[in-house]
Amino acid sequence: MIFLQGFLLGLTLQLSVGPVFFAVLHKAIKQGFAEALKMTSAVTLVDAFYIGISFTAISALIKIQYLHRIISMLGMFVLIYFGINYIKNANKKSIAAESGNIENSFFYGLKLTALNPLTIIFWSGTFGSLIAGGKLIGMQNIILYAAGCLTATVLFLGSVSFTGQYIKKFVNEKVLRIMDYTVGIVLIAFGIHLFFR
Repeated sequence: MIFLQGFLLGLTLQLSVGPVFFAVLHKAIKQGFAEALKMTSAVTLVDAFYIGISFTAISALIKIQYLHRIISMLGMFVLIYFGINYIKNANKKSIAAESGNIENSFFYGLKLTALNPLTIIFWSGTFGSLIAGGKLIGMQNIILYAAGCLTATVLFLGSVSFTGQYIKKFVNEKVLRIMDYTVGIVLIAFGIHLFFR
């Protein structure tokens, strides 16, 4: 039951589509299922790390308004940086060049997720509240709940990766270029939203 509750929370987080969703979908369409799955593995690893440190003093520090604001500002710059890179590189790549020049997808997933402060803020806030409210008692329950959250990440982003590889068959270079611009704009928009949040 605890695992299922964690799974449902993790699924809720995934369904509130964010920058990672768009980046994984983009990776799957442009570079295929295997590369998107590497990125999904990295996202899950970072989530697990942030869930782990949400049980430390770092979780309490993030709740300090001043530090929370600094983290949000850094997150804004990171997301805008990634967005600008997507837009800047949109006209530089063809499908042929893309397949021959694959950035390390796992490392890219690590960077995007680890540098996105929404991840640590969400997990530290969620687990901190659950433990403080007495809803998660005992290490076994905490591990089961966390495992449920992480399973949701793997299944949802794995499905996105699987779907993206089939979308690739129906798009040409022009559509892929538009997609680059769209993902760039979405990341910039998330960054700006994070600033005014």
